[in-house]
Amino acid sequence: MREYQQAVSTLLKVVRNGQSLASSFSQEVTPLAKQITYGVLREYYLLDYLSSSVLDRPLPSKHLDLKLLLFCGIYSIRTLKRPQHASVDAVVDSTKALRKPWSKSLVNAVLRNYIRRRNDLDDISGESIEIQTNHPEWLTTRISRAWPDDAGQIFRANNEQPPMVLRINELKTTRENYLTLLADDKVDARAGSLVTSSVVLESPCPVDRLPGFEDGWVSIQDEASQLAAYLLKTCAEENVLDACAAPGGKACHLLEMYPDIKLVANDKDQVRLKAINENLIRLGLSCEVTCMDLVDIRNRKFDKILIDAPCSATGIIRRHPDIKLLRKNSDIDKLCAMQSRLILAAWQLLDHGGELLYSTCSVLPEENEDIVSSFILSRDDVEVLPINVDAGIKLQIGHQLLPTSAAHDGFYYAHLRKLPLMRPGE
Repeated sequence: MREYQQAVSTLLKVVRNGQSLASSFSQEVTPLAKQITYGVLREYYLLDYLSSSVLDRPLPSKHLDLKLLLFCGIYSIRTLKRPQHASVDAVVDSTKALRKPWSKSLVNAVLRNYIRRRNDLDDISGESIEIQTNHPEWLTTRISRAWPDDAGQIFRANNEQPPMVLRINELKTTRENYLTLLADDKVDARAGSLVTSSVVLESPCPVDRLPGFEDGWVSIQDEASQLAAYLLKTCAEENVLDACAAPGGKACHLLEMYPDIKLVANDKDQVRLKAINENLIRLGLSCEVTCMDLVDIRNRKFDKILIDAPCSATGIIRRHPDIKLLRKNSDIDKLCAMQSRLILAAWQLLDHGGELLYSTCSVLPEENEDIVSSFILSRDDVEVLPINVDAGIKLQIGHQLLPTSAAHDGFYYAHLRKLPLMRPGE
């Protein structure tokens, strides 16, 4: 019963208050409550349809907690590997914790009605695009327009549980050695296919089960995100800026791969800087950490700059399913304006002959190729460098990875070089 109370409490913070899912979980939340919460958000539009179909009339808005409890119940019936009646009984009992004991018979009737009608209700072939894809209509429109041949794959991957992917700290161990350690601990894993530092677990597990985690042997980071450090090759003593560094995964990976660089990890969010410092300490790494808006950085030049720009995060929805509810169509134009400002500010900090790697965890061209293309058209000192990656889609400018089942997240990369200054007479 407690898991349903916890799930509803968390869902209310997301749905009613607009909080991110990551910030909504309490410390006491159980693994099952987390599973139910993630599952409800991944299937939110379908569960809304199913619950509405078995209710005699819609619940008043003041009973949003009850509506979400029904979502949790239907999700459990559909997904959890336990008898259906056990889920029904647990959900019905949870009405007491919600201080709505009067709804006990209603919840019982609705869930048993769903069980009786499930075969008919689960045929959604004639329903709206939101229900069929479990994505808001505005997002299905944008994704389908951008990737007409791949939209179905994107929607499916977004609605699945993502793989848990590790990044091996090659300063402390090798991937081969770490796979052996995992096998000895009965943790099923395989080598990743996108980068040589990645290990993919067959099933998620707590970090305290990972050998050497507290000693900095390994971190949690998707393969698509790990690719940044491989693309932005740096040399000893080069001045490198990670412009939007929090929570620090890419900055730490750069230091693991290129320990002799002079790295500045910057983020304008003071609260998020804490995560950078925590990661540096755990991994035994060090660099300069700053909290500034890029436009406020003065009198500094960098040889290499990574700008992992704030974006819609539409390539990592499976890890953050609350995005489907919290992100709005109107947000995209605002994000694009920010991205254009950031890439220009970063370019001003880049030394001539230096390189900039622009990335987002978005699948929307408006935030990716369109941003970089517009920037290039506005300047005469940009050279586009090739990106050679076996997976994903090679674009005219940059490279797009789409979220892929049991594989990498969705990410975009563009690699640019600032042309050297021409000497007189050249």
